[in-house]
Amino acid sequence: MKVYISVDMEGIGGISHSKPTERGDDGYPAAVALMVGEANAAIAGAFDGGATEVLVNDSHGQMFNLTPEDLDPRAELLQGQKPWSMVAGAGPDRGFDVALFVGYHTRAGHPTGTIAHTYSYAPTLTLLQGEPVGEAGINALALSAWGVPVGLVCGDDEVAQETKAWFPWAERVVVKTAVSRRAAASVHPSVARERVREGAKRAVERAAAGELRVLDLGRPIKLEAEYANAGMADYAALVPGTERYGDRGVRVVTDDPLVAYRTFLVGVRLAGLVE
Repeated sequence: MKVYISVDMEGIGGISHSKPTERGDDGYPAAVALMVGEANAAIAGAFDGGATEVLVNDSHGQMFNLTPEDLDPRAELLQGQKPWSMVAGAGPDRGFDVALFVGYHTRAGHPTGTIAHTYSYAPTLTLLQGEPVGEAGINALALSAWGVPVGLVCGDDEVAQETKAWFPWAERVVVKTAVSRRAAASVHPSVARERVREGAKRAVERAAAGELRVLDLGRPIKLEAEYANAGMADYAALVPGTERYGDRGVRVVTDDPLVAYRTFLVGVRLAGLVE
């Protein structure tokens, strides 16, 4: 069983404000320690469930947050700024049997989700097939092209609810209750880690039993983003195959999930160049 783990930071238990997730903030080292703790819990749970190989993709910010020395030595760690971002290393032809999402958060524009955003703070709303979607759903779309099902989502209670609509077969682990965009009630880190470990174990066991599914949304695929201002939308719409809609929206419609993912990702990165 080959297991892929994508680890973000904003959804980690004990993190309730965006400031500690930023490199250079006084609280950043403590946030990294919490991130390492849940990453290790997921690795341990994966091996408990029968994993033979685990790849961890550091998926937050500039993507070199996890301290290699502190990570479970049984796992391989992928770090740095990667073209494929939060799904880097998962394909093609890598043959992963299941993906586990740790430290994930709700979508841009969510009314109560803690530190809600989608890839950056440029989009104010992201839609897949016309329905609001966050990073978990968009990443699952890319993984679907490589035949990898999502088996676990860890984060606050709102991301658990959000992802239930996209992949109800996945395990969901709640490590904190969202109060507002910058507030959450978290369980103790030891409790969070035990929940993550148990959830990862169940997810890998269920993957081995054939109980999980790859996300299938039919064709064509429509992925949309509405941006904070029209200038951002102008830049995002420079990507070939996109079209502007409304005041600040950019969409791509395609039969290829990887084209949809790459187009969205490039659009978000271009939008981030606008001052």
